[in-house]
Amino acid sequence: MDERIKDQGRVAVVTGSSGGIGRATVTALAEAGHRVIGLDITTGADVAGLDRWEVVDLADAAAVAAVCRSVGHVDVLVNNAALLIENELDAVTIEEFDRMVAINQRAPFLLSRGMSVGMREQGWGRIINISSVGARTGGITQSAVYAMTKAAMLSMTKNFARNLGPFGITVNAVAPGMIETPMARQQRARDPGVGERALATAALRRLADPSEVASVIAFLAGDGASFVTGTTVDVNGGWFMY
Repeated sequence: MDERIKDQGRVAVVTGSSGGIGRATVTALAEAGHRVIGLDITTGADVAGLDRWEVVDLADAAAVAAVCRSVGHVDVLVNNAALLIENELDAVTIEEFDRMVAINQRAPFLLSRGMSVGMREQGWGRIINISSVGARTGGITQSAVYAMTKAAMLSMTKNFARNLGPFGITVNAVAPGMIETPMARQQRARDPGVGERALATAALRRLADPSEVASVIAFLAGDGASFVTGTTVDVNGGWFMY
């Protein structure tokens, strides 16, 4: 390992760092010894474990390119930020469609491409894409566009894994479901029966704490997952079994 990295700790970037899974991931990576940079549309001042944060709108491609330049050296990238706008198929607007695609699909592509440059130079890196059980099911609420973008992340994961593997970079996805996050609480508020329907079909019959997803992310970010790449880890309590 580069002596500079060994002395200072690996640098991890987490997008959507102020939310449920993102916040828990910051904690898990910081506890593992990483210096964590958070990217979010809001300030990260209240997120414990952040070494630094950048306020950025991931729907803005120019802003994404700028942040790739400003963060400097990166060892681990966690593409966690996502936007869910639920709407019936006939009511989805072009603006809603484009913003979800920009944040959930285009931004992870641009960040992975931009931040992997330094990883390739040092011959080591980790990229973890946070997808969703919706990528497997197509969504059980009015979330067609969201589910579509999350399915796209699985294909992107495989392609980047093939392209970056020769440089010592692993690329994996995590597909959460049944997690107690602000997004899930908003879904239940809009559709009070959705939680019960999902729980009834899950083997563990419970919601997970965000830390249960973060621990999987931290594993994939470490040396213990050195021969794991191009795969998707489902963290959904047995809701979807593939």
